[in-house]
Amino acid sequence: MKMKNKYVLIRECPQETVTAGGIIIPEEKYNRKAVVLLAGDDVDVKEGDTIIKTIGKGTIHNFGDEELEILHENHILAVIEENATETPST
Repeated sequence: MKMKNKYVLIRECPQETVTAGGIIIPEEKYNRKAVVLLAGDDVDVKEGDTIIKTIGKGTIHNFGDEELEILHENHILAVIEENATETPST
């Protein structure tokens, strides 16, 4: 499979749904991390990048027994750098 233009194929990462203090966070209340599996030619991310994406903007597809999402580049909020900490410093 090859992605076209500014689209990426992603797999969501497992999400933390409970804070350190034990508060349960509803799934719809946070943006999600995902890994880029395939990227179109005109996209600023590459395969293997971990991203933070918006919720509910992509198209879900089942490939075999795996649920993956096709997402437009505009719905990628950030790329997480490998040596970066979880919380940016000010």
